[in-house]
Amino acid sequence: MKLNICSVKDRAADAFGRPMFVLSQGVAIRSFSDELNRNDPENQLYNHPDDFDLYDFGTFDDNSGQFELYELPKLLSLGKQVKIQT
Repeated sequence: MKLNICSVKDRAADAFGRPMFVLSQGVAIRSFSDELNRNDPENQLYNHPDDFDLYDFGTFDDNSGQFELYELPKLLSLGKQVKIQT
């Protein structure tokens, strides 16, 4: 099965987080949105949504072990776009 390789970039730190392997870009966006809107005083994504963005790096085939990476990461979602204003 081909899995998408995604990562959240912290713009304040100018660094990508540990990659995650997900079934689709839609699943990655949903997970990012859920975490960004999870109200917890320790949740940095919730506290600073403008600092975080979600990127897709390509795919990993768990049958063959092959990676297919984009030349540059593709932006999937800006944190400020998925933050629900309360």
